[in-house]
Amino acid sequence: MKKLNIQIILILSVLLFAGCSARRVVQYQTRTDSTSIINVKPSTTVKNVVVTLDGKLVWEKTRRVKSLEIQNVPKGNHELRVTSASWIYKDEINFTKNITVDGTGDKKTELVSIPPYSTGYWVYTGIIYVATVAPWLFL
Repeated sequence: MKKLNIQIILILSVLLFAGCSARRVVQYQTRTDSTSIINVKPSTTVKNVVVTLDGKLVWEKTRRVKSLEIQNVPKGNHELRVTSASWIYKDEINFTKNITVDGTGDKKTELVSIPPYSTGYWVYTGIIYVATVAPWLFL
């Protein structure tokens, strides 16, 4: 019985920490002279998001993102675009903003509003939770 309790705790720990989000750092270019940093901060952690800067793909991964730091952004005016058409969100994410950086190492932060999760997401999450936990309750 003690061994079964340890296994249950181990499995629940893996499920709990499997979807952790993180701060992500990407390089816009390899040159580092006269550059700045743009920090994209979603209102909540976001998954399945695409980030472009001046039409250049910066981020397109399914991992969760708490914040995205774009380093080595050259001096000038840049168009930042954050999009996602994932079914897990109630509405599409379609954020566009023009950002001007002066290339002296300044750091600009842009806040992106993320819509709430959709009803389908909550139903899916509930089914997965019941399917993984219910068998353990009847042992």
